[in-house]
Amino acid sequence: MVYFFYNILLFKIWILLKLVSLFSKKIRTEISKRNRSLETLYKNPPNGKTVIWFHSASVGELDQAKALAETIRRHRPNVFIIQSVFSSSVKESAFSDPLANCYFYLPFDLPFAYNKIFKRFRPKFLFIMAWDTWPNLLKKANQFGTKSYLCCASLSSQSSRKNPLVRLLTKSSFRYLSGIYPSHQLMAKEFEGLVSTESDFSVLGDTRFESVWNKLETKSPNPIFTNFIQKQKEFLNSNKPVILGSTYPICESHFLKYLGTHKDHHSYWIFPHQWESKRMMEWKSKLQDYGSVRIFSELKEKETLPKFLLFDLLGILAFAYQYASFAYVGGGFHNRIHNTIEPAALGLPIITGPRIQNAPEALVMQELGGLFRTSSESDFCSHFYELTKNSELREKMGSINRNFVVENRGASEKIYNRVFPYDKI
Repeated sequence: MVYFFYNILLFKIWILLKLVSLFSKKIRTEISKRNRSLETLYKNPPNGKTVIWFHSASVGELDQAKALAETIRRHRPNVFIIQSVFSSSVKESAFSDPLANCYFYLPFDLPFAYNKIFKRFRPKFLFIMAWDTWPNLLKKANQFGTKSYLCCASLSSQSSRKNPLVRLLTKSSFRYLSGIYPSHQLMAKEFEGLVSTESDFSVLGDTRFESVWNKLETKSPNPIFTNFIQKQKEFLNSNKPVILGSTYPICESHFLKYLGTHKDHHSYWIFPHQWESKRMMEWKSKLQDYGSVRIFSELKEKETLPKFLLFDLLGILAFAYQYASFAYVGGGFHNRIHNTIEPAALGLPIITGPRIQNAPEALVMQELGGLFRTSSESDFCSHFYELTKNSELREKMGSINRNFVVENRGASEKIYNRVFPYDKI
């Protein structure tokens, strides 16, 4: 019955979207993009190979899927992998990654939306990463004999799925899952009352930790940054900056408030979420009231490092964390927290904004004591000052985070060993 009402609601939303698309270019483009990606999918038949379908909501969950897909391909190189994503924040450029045979945007969750995909590809497994369990997708997979698994499963205590009506739908759709594997023991308790007795339930970890470790251990940052570090190596050995990563205007506003109310002798490396010249020039002007400011690309040879260094070079934040004393990770005051695993892996204490409910790793770090989740400007300033002054606290929190990341390596192998020994493919 709950599926009936869910589908009635979906049909109404779909009709509304189609009507609005007549007047909205943005919505028309979104619908067209999804249809185009499906057409590309249908042009790539599996030719008799066993098909595995991965689904990820957004960029972070896509990283989780890639880590698990790499493990599966290492053991079973001849499988045919299709990878779907839901969010438009995943750019089509990401679809060029050769790990999957084909990428596409998930269609709207109407009851008939997946028929052609299942008929053409007959996937043996469907791996959904973290939380994006669309009810009709799970039901259709069950109808076609596809085994579905929710991996790196996460569910916050504030999740809308705890709402009585949505909870009933969640419980009804979860019964189609062959297995649910939470990312951490602290996350497992959130699934109480939602898991069918027929579903395999076990804490197997988060595969994203492997993606981060692989990136840090096997890849290198831009040579420009490498040369900069080499020249400043001696200075950085005794002068660790504080990093503000993925900052938005609201993060920058809170930081200016901190500078205006507290005095410290730290230096700061600041990595804006997007380099918007006008905004950054305005912020540079405001920062000059509290110390010297330079833009990374404008640094001159043998120039003394400023108190505030604004980075306008992409792709280096993950590698910069290793030189810091602690990190503020942005996004939590804006919409959704950015990657906290990278600074944690390098042993840094972390400060964030309030919106971390969709990041299970951040929730666990908070509960373990390695992360300060701040809810207001004054809260931000208070915790920021606390970390600038207390080196013992920084060391304790950093150690907690480092140990948490180290202990969670190997999730992909655990999931693989849990699922595949019982299936010959």
